[in-house]
Amino acid sequence: MENTIELKTTIKASADKVWDAITNPDKIEQYMFGSRTETDWKPGSKSNFYIEQDDKQITIVKGEVIRNIPGKLLEHTLFPNDHKLNDSLENYIVITYTLEEHDGETDLTITQKGFKYVEEGLQRYIDSQKGWKIALPKLKEVAES
Repeated sequence: MENTIELKTTIKASADKVWDAITNPDKIEQYMFGSRTETDWKPGSKSNFYIEQDDKQITIVKGEVIRNIPGKLLEHTLFPNDHKLNDSLENYIVITYTLEEHDGETDLTITQKGFKYVEEGLQRYIDSQKGWKIALPKLKEVAES
């Protein structure tokens, strides 16, 4: 099993528009399976993703912001809010979004790493691959609109 997933795409939009797509809860909801996040994206802040169900917020993924360079780089941790897994630092995946703008387009690289070292790493790796196959084209569409 690989330890890292790396996805690359070119988006026909400025880095500011791509940044908005990856940090704005209204935009995130459009491509990330209906989930939203409430965070200020400052290092050390929580970056929990939730869905609304029966007038309640249900956290589906927990995390914390590691680095934030607006328009350039966003890095945070991910942990599925799954009671089967041990909620310990060792079980969090790290995701990094890197943006490079050129000629009115933005190269977006998404890297997720740490699968070899977490509980159920292979299944989480497979689930992440499947999820991004659906989410990445929608993220691109949201950023370009």
